[in-house]
Amino acid sequence: MTFNKLSSDERERIKLAEWRISKAKNFEEADRVPVQIRVANPFFCWALGYTFNDYYRNWDVCRFVQIEGPKWAFKNLGDDRAPVPYDAWLNKIEEYPLPDIGSVGEGIVFGCEIVLPDNEHPWTTPWIIPKFKTLEDIDKLEVPDPRECEKRLMEHIRRAYGKEIPLPKGTVPKIHPPLSAAGSLMGAENLFTFLYKHPNEMHKFLEKLYKTYCVLKDYEDDQRGQESRTLNLADDHAGYLNVNMYKKFVLPYNKKLYERYGREKRRLHMDSKSDHIAHIIVEEYKLNEMDLGSSQFTDIAKIKKEFYNKVFFNGNLDTRLLVSGSEEEIKKGVEYCIYHAAPGGGYAFDVGGETFANIDISKLKFAIEYAKKIGKYPIKIENF
Repeated sequence: MTFNKLSSDERERIKLAEWRISKAKNFEEADRVPVQIRVANPFFCWALGYTFNDYYRNWDVCRFVQIEGPKWAFKNLGDDRAPVPYDAWLNKIEEYPLPDIGSVGEGIVFGCEIVLPDNEHPWTTPWIIPKFKTLEDIDKLEVPDPRECEKRLMEHIRRAYGKEIPLPKGTVPKIHPPLSAAGSLMGAENLFTFLYKHPNEMHKFLEKLYKTYCVLKDYEDDQRGQESRTLNLADDHAGYLNVNMYKKFVLPYNKKLYERYGREKRRLHMDSKSDHIAHIIVEEYKLNEMDLGSSQFTDIAKIKKEFYNKVFFNGNLDTRLLVSGSEEEIKKGVEYCIYHAAPGGGYAFDVGGETFANIDISKLKFAIEYAKKIGKYPIKIENF
């Protein structure tokens, strides 16, 4: 799907989408609120008729889904998306698409057992069996050699896909920032228990995970002859902490990561609560963009108040509505997002977090069309 092969209407649609997003990121109002739905490969499996077992265990399917999924979304969803960047990646066939391992980077780095989907459990997403369960386990953890992590990644891909798949030089597993990485390695219950019972030991653990993040990032940069200046963190576990605990166990490490690798641009994704720490996101992280979690966790009205003219953000329709919600319930959810977040720009309508696999696609399309209908600027109550 190259730009030149698109119809004139499709090319115009792309230009309008880019214009709307550009206006929003500059805290200005375009003709309407940009609607840009966060969809990724697990959703594309569902849309294209494959299971997770197909996708995470069969390289031909994995590759097909990554190539055809964005095309499907552009043709079928009708939101403000542009397929051209995907086409640019495809022109570098040695780099894209890459084997998808799911969110199990920490497990690969630290040698945890990883569960994969199979014929009996075709919709199981890859997940880590936590192995750091005691203070002794935590104390024994060492910052790994990135070259060994590179080898472990290749071994995991060989196990998952049953074949050798070449990777670009310096490709290492991606891990979450320290607190969420700890949650993957320990399990959420142990993580939060240990934070309260053993704060000093947990700081030592988090410092090791911070150093591991940096070692992996620096190795990849060095091998590819680049310098990371844009940083996008995904920190879901962190939102379940209160403000004081967040300041104590998350802020010091994430702030150092942003200062080290985000000198030009800083993004944050959280599928958990974030409105209670919105002032930290603005004042301490000096974030440029944020992907909000579902409205069941975060009140978008509170976020808008803190982010106004400072942080571009997207979200946060409750994705549960796209499984079992009525049209009236979906309308109310869309209206709440648009009415509270859209005025003054700085916002794109989206679901909360990533669109997951088993939603009703017809409900998603309904939400998109309704957001486009009521999201015309200026935002007025009579639009609803």
